Amino acid sequence: MKNILDMHKPRVWVLPGMGADSRIFRSLTFPWSATFLEWLDPKDGETISSYADRLLNGHDIAHNDLIFGYSFGGIVAQDWASRNKVQRVVLLNSLHHKSTVKPFFRLLSLTGILRWAPKNSVIKFIFFLARVLSKPTSQLDLTIEMMEQFDDRYYRWVLKQILSWNHPTPLCPIDVIQGEVDPVFLHSTYEKKRTWTLKDAAHLSFQTHGQEISYLLKEYVDPALV
Repeated sequence: MKNILDMHKPRVWVLPGMGADSRIFRSLTFPWSATFLEWLDPKDGETISSYADRLLNGHDIAHNDLIFGYSFGGIVAQDWASRNKVQRVVLLNSLHHKSTVKPFFRLLSLTGILRWAPKNSVIKFIFFLARVLSKPTSQLDLTIEMMEQFDDRYYRWVLKQILSWNHPTPLCPIDVIQGEVDPVFLHSTYEKKRTWTLKDAAHLSFQTHGQEISYLLKEYVDPALV
């Protein structure tokens, strides 16, 4: 069955950022048939690897397909691709598996704040940062509206997984599209020939650089596929 699936033209499986859904990608155009995946509620005690398997294993993802992951979606994509073969993972404003989190987030991890912070404080902090670090737009309002579908428990779980991720190595090449002034993740320096930096783009680059991202996918990522 797998061999039959691998004869298909490359398809892309798209993962959004934490708490968001496929609507954040409405300004992007993918040069392949795209399937937009939506987040599940994590189970108690679930690891990012078991979560990634539960989310992705039920789909007919072929060896010649791609996974496109924005932010937390890119982390989930790389984790799953460390155990399953795909043609390529494309990261948008995400954490490369060879990179570390910024010092601020390492400090948060050391404080153990996710264990003792009052109920609903984590989700309020995330929404506060989203507004402080982004220009006010209707797209930002929509993104925060999407993120309200999940509760404080979900965001504590996501942050815990990011901070404790063991950074497994994917079985495929990694393409990186990153914002020049992204305040969330460090710039990747590990895929120099396959890394593109969006000038003046912050973390919500899909809001401001949709056309440029679509161009890079068509003109640079697509020609590298088989």
